[in-house]
Amino acid sequence: MHRPFILSLLLLLFLSCCHSRSPLPTGDYYGRLKINGYTYRLYLDLSKSVLLSIGFRGQEIPLDTLYVATDTLHFGREDFYSEFKGYVDHRAGTITGQWIAEDSVSYPLTFVPVLADTIVGFHPRTSKEYTYQPPPLQADDIEVCALEDQHMQRAPLDSLIHEIMDEKYKFVHSMLVARNNWLVMEEYFFGFKREAHFGIQSATKSFVSALTGIALAKGEIKSTQASLCEYFPKYQDLTCNVQNKSITLDQVLSMSTGLAWDEITYDYGHEKNTAVIASNQPDQFRYLLTRPRSQGKVFAYNSLNHVMMNHVLQKVTGLENHKEMEERLLQPLGITSYDLGEPDNGVIGDIFLRPRDMLKFGLLYLNEGRWKGEQVVPAAWVKESTTTKIELAPGFGYAYFWWTKQFYWKEKTVDSYFAWGYGGQYIFVVPQLKLVVIFNGTNWSTDPKKYYFEMMERFVLPSCE
Repeated sequence: MHRPFILSLLLLLFLSCCHSRSPLPTGDYYGRLKINGYTYRLYLDLSKSVLLSIGFRGQEIPLDTLYVATDTLHFGREDFYSEFKGYVDHRAGTITGQWIAEDSVSYPLTFVPVLADTIVGFHPRTSKEYTYQPPPLQADDIEVCALEDQHMQRAPLDSLIHEIMDEKYKFVHSMLVARNNWLVMEEYFFGFKREAHFGIQSATKSFVSALTGIALAKGEIKSTQASLCEYFPKYQDLTCNVQNKSITLDQVLSMSTGLAWDEITYDYGHEKNTAVIASNQPDQFRYLLTRPRSQGKVFAYNSLNHVMMNHVLQKVTGLENHKEMEERLLQPLGITSYDLGEPDNGVIGDIFLRPRDMLKFGLLYLNEGRWKGEQVVPAAWVKESTTTKIELAPGFGYAYFWWTKQFYWKEKTVDSYFAWGYGGQYIFVVPQLKLVVIFNGTNWSTDPKKYYFEMMERFVLPSCE
């Protein structure tokens, strides 16, 4: 899982010296920071020494130091790498200055006093009232209708919406529910609209799983049992050595290469997270492939497996990853608005999609790889890639870049599989109930599994008759 850019932005506040002759008034301030064509909406609570981004609301960042000297404001944290230097205009009540990013580039930023409750996006909804409305029909080939038309009860989902609005489930930005191939609920929070693109983080891995199945069907990959040694020539001295020559594509896809790795115990950014250690090495793959290896299928979640698989696909298809993604998945699904992000180690990284387009991908899998009469992903691969390969706990496991889970419904278990991205990006598919559920969020500092599994089991599944 890769940290989103805004997380880096908020977590990269650094303080340098400053001066003032008047105390800075306490209260709430609002600023708009433009970087590389994107505008970040920042909220500064001086009374609590906290900064957060409204549009990507998630972890509130307490500032180690916040003070003024000779009318200049500085704030930050000692362990990060950006700083703000601003002039306090006591007459106008504004703070105008420069945001100096980690690349030492300065960006103008002005904070103005504001009442927090008036900021769009500061709260999940501006009104505490909620009335269900069926989703509107859009020109995107997604059929819509009311909940009741697909035998779903309104009351459990109404309760869930209110709990999200009351922030009992924090920082949920979107929720879409489809049953029997009909979109029956579409809700957005914190000022987001249906046209917003969300960085789906490691949910991208499930898209790469689909591309792997297509490459297998085309004969570009022989088998999932093929050796990584055969398909990763740049590192052949390491993939083909005595320790690693038995690593297969099956093990790469199921996160079970046996190479020692810990990307779960510590959060991203923590110095003990293996992914963070690898990112600071001259060559991440050489670091990975020289790690100790256990024999057999031993699960260890490893984002570099995703990167390696993209290198494999790039080699066997002869296509750059973005072209492969566009031509083999996005275009067949009629997905026209997206951002394929920046390259990661020479291949495609995490992608940005609208929630309705995430839904299309879930519906594609619900329908065994078919979309509008076209077999986009082989049906056999849909089944194979979503069948548990490694059981991590009773009723919970990992397949080929898909997670698997059993939920309780009407006093029995139902199987599901889901794409999961850091922060709360989910595509849940429950074949037995013909159900697809989409969530987006910014739960950077919490365990999102607890939130979203609970929302599914307490509210979404009980709504299904």
